[in-house]
Amino acid sequence: MLDDVMTALDTVLPRLAAVTGTPGVAVAVATSDDLRTAATGFADLAARTPMTAETAAPAGSLTKPVTGLAFLQLVEAGMAGLDTPVDQVLPAGLRGAGAPPATTAMLAAHQAGYYSDIVTAVAPTAPAEPILDYVRRRHEAGRAVEYGGVLPLVSAPGSYSYSSFGVGVLGGVVEHLTGEPYGARVQREVFAPAGMAATGIDDGTRAPAGGATGYLAFGDWCVPSPPLRTSAYPGVGMHTSAADFARLLQSLLRTARGDRGLVGPDSLAAMAAPRVERPSPHGVRSFSGLTLELADPALGEDWWWGHTAAFPWGFWWEARVWPHRDLAAVAVGNRWDMARFHNPATRSAPGLAVDWAGRWAVSGAPAKLPDTDGRPRWTGPRPTPESSHWMGVLVGERTHGLLGVPGPLPVTTMTAGARSLGDGDAGGWDPAAFARGVEQARAVAPDPAALGALGRELGPAAALWMLECGASSAEVTMPVGFYAGSSR
Repeated sequence: MLDDVMTALDTVLPRLAAVTGTPGVAVAVATSDDLRTAATGFADLAARTPMTAETAAPAGSLTKPVTGLAFLQLVEAGMAGLDTPVDQVLPAGLRGAGAPPATTAMLAAHQAGYYSDIVTAVAPTAPAEPILDYVRRRHEAGRAVEYGGVLPLVSAPGSYSYSSFGVGVLGGVVEHLTGEPYGARVQREVFAPAGMAATGIDDGTRAPAGGATGYLAFGDWCVPSPPLRTSAYPGVGMHTSAADFARLLQSLLRTARGDRGLVGPDSLAAMAAPRVERPSPHGVRSFSGLTLELADPALGEDWWWGHTAAFPWGFWWEARVWPHRDLAAVAVGNRWDMARFHNPATRSAPGLAVDWAGRWAVSGAPAKLPDTDGRPRWTGPRPTPESSHWMGVLVGERTHGLLGVPGPLPVTTMTAGARSLGDGDAGGWDPAAFARGVEQARAVAPDPAALGALGRELGPAAALWMLECGASSAEVTMPVGFYAGSSR
């Protein structure tokens, strides 16, 4: 079955990279018994390092299903249950007296009352914080991290609210019940059995494998993303490759057909059972399972489960399993489209590659497409000193404001690696103007009102430039309204 799929991907993958302006894309497709890969473009533009399916990259929320598997292993061992109150499987008083009641399944399904968040980011050189210490500290503060903690950490449990921190708490449960660090646990019990030799958790105890450079993309102008590590590493923090994560999905395909693997078939079925409807970026009705995202079961043979993932501000992933077809696919691209805060699967190269791989498995490969050179067709605006400054403001707002990273970024290194994907003139690129923009945002961060005012001060020319870069509306895209608005 994979012959047609991979032939089609070899034909179209360079086009997907070109039309989405993605420096490099890697895809792995698997059945229970076969695994194939394809890749195009560059893992690093300046060094001209080719992207491959074995190239490691920060995998963001693909860490969440790993945490779910580690927890279900404990459920199978009788150490916890899906309906166990969270506070019974954490150190006494860890979440504080005012924490809302929630079960472990509610944590895994994003129903435990934690506000939607993105990722707690720190510089990679910052001291690592043990996950239980991190969970305790966050509860003691009682505030969200985004924009200096404008919103409270928790609200009433029950409704869906996507939370990396909530899955981080579940990782704390794994760490507490097993008495060993989360990273060491999943390395032994998940990664090694699945054959994921190049995968690890960036928890400060080991350096992640070298791999792809992520890019902040403004049209086809790409600036290396800032180096970051997350404190919430059970929810976000894995480094893996497309091929390695496909090995995990292949293992789960075998479990879906009845084989015992990392967990038993009943546990996998519990993870993939719809628990609450969720907003969907895929254009179909969507649900949350236990650390898994699920398509509408009404799709029948087309039903899939998996996860979309990102790591700021340079990587997007898509991973899906079609259990009725015995098919899995995962893809990564090293582009974050800064003109759109969210890069939906219907617009990103990884999302399109995985979706199309699933379609080809049913319909067969499309007719031969005319040959192209695979170069980007959408060039976007050429950089100027003015737009270089705007780029810096956006990067500073999202990094120092939204993520709350306090220290200065290695701007000189970032600007030295900036490259254009197209053939246009890059002579207007002004690294000093970019650096001034970053520092201007850092000077008022994390105050959301001041950052919002700074964005408006950039004026209509910046808004028009955002449209030229691919924004969906005439505004400077800042997520202040969502992460620092009224309590949701």
